[in-house]
This record gives sequence, C-alpha cells and structure tokens, in this order.
Amino acid sequence: MRLLIFFVAMASFIATACAAEPVLSWDSYGNIKFGERLSDIEKKLGEKATADEGEEDCKYVHFKKFPKISFMVEDGILSRADAATGVPNSLGIHAGTRMEDVKKKYPKILVEPHHYDDSGFYLITKNKKGSKAIVMEVGDGRVTEIRAGLEPSVEYVEGCL
Repeated sequence: MRLLIFFVAMASFIATACAAEPVLSWDSYGNIKFGERLSDIEKKLGEKATADEGEEDCKYVHFKKFPKISFMVEDGILSRADAATGVPNSLGIHAGTRMEDVKKKYPKILVEPHHYDDSGFYLITKNKKGSKAIVMEVGDGRVTEIRAGLEPSVEYVEGCL
C-alpha cells in the first residue's frame, strides 16, 4: 500500500513539474536557449514560429506554446525574449514590484536612466561574463516590463529597428 501511495505521489509531482510554465533567465526561456538557431528551436518544439512584420535580419517571432513571450531573432539566431506580465523569471521579480524592493533584493543591480521616461529607469543584472542580461523597465517606481537575452540585443530600447 505504501508503495502504491509513493507511485501516485510521484506521478502527481511529475505531472505538476511538467505542466509548470518555463522560467525566463539570463540563459534561456525554459529549454529555449539564447544563441540557438531559430530552425533548431522550431525542430525542438515541433512547431514553426510565426513572425511579425519586419526585416529578415531582425524580427520578432512567436510560438503558440508560449503566448506570453515575444522572441527576437537576429540573422536566424534567438537573441532575446520579451515577457508579458505573469511570466516567471529566475530573479523572482514581477511587473508591479517596487524598484526599491528590487534594489534591496539585488543591491548590486545596475540602474540606468530610461531613454523616454524622465522618471523611469532600467534595472539590469548580467551574468558573470557580461554576455547575457535580464533587463527590467521601471515607470512610476515599479517594474513594468522584463526581458532577457544576449548582450547587446537585450538592451536595445527599440527592439528590432
């Protein structure tokens, strides 16, 4: 009987873990790694990406599996992911978090002035090599947007231009 309970509990745990939404980090969104070729990602997911209007050298693509993420692709390489509200990330920060709370949690975070909002900021945390980052935009003292990816693409203010 104990063995049966164990197997039921394990099956439940595995089902929950598999159903969990992927996490956005410096390196990836779930098993989609920054720096991978789009064609390889499409094969891995078994799904063709749909692209926004744009140039071939830089465009945003979307996957039905991940409706809350816009992926930037430059010259066929995934360079960044822009997350909608509610997408979990490795920092444990979400849209609406106060800037002061982010700074308390991450005292070494880089704070830069926003390009368009005189009272806004960018909060940036980079991996040890400085080659990847998570960027949070702040307006009215709260995080409004979160993205992650390769440098310098993740810091492009305009995205693809």
